[in-house]
Amino acid sequence: MAKETFSDEVKQLIYKAQNGYCKGCNNMIHSFHHKLPNNQANRKRYPHFIHSPMNCAGLCLNCHTNKSHLFKISIGEANAYEEYLENLK
Repeated sequence: MAKETFSDEVKQLIYKAQNGYCKGCNNMIHSFHHKLPNNQANRKRYPHFIHSPMNCAGLCLNCHTNKSHLFKISIGEANAYEEYLENLK
């Protein structure tokens, strides 16, 4: 089974917010990175946050391969974002 990923809407929002450029350098965006890993446990614990724009960084191939660890967020941040998004419902 394939993992869920960001919607086209989220990708477009991030692309626009970053003016099409990688968050880690001056190259163009190649892919969209989950700051909090997109695994089964996190999808269950953070259903609103995991695929939200707050958990997304547009990266070039080089930065996604070699620097994605620089864009991690803490569990505390993830909890705060999830609570915030839950309260919007």
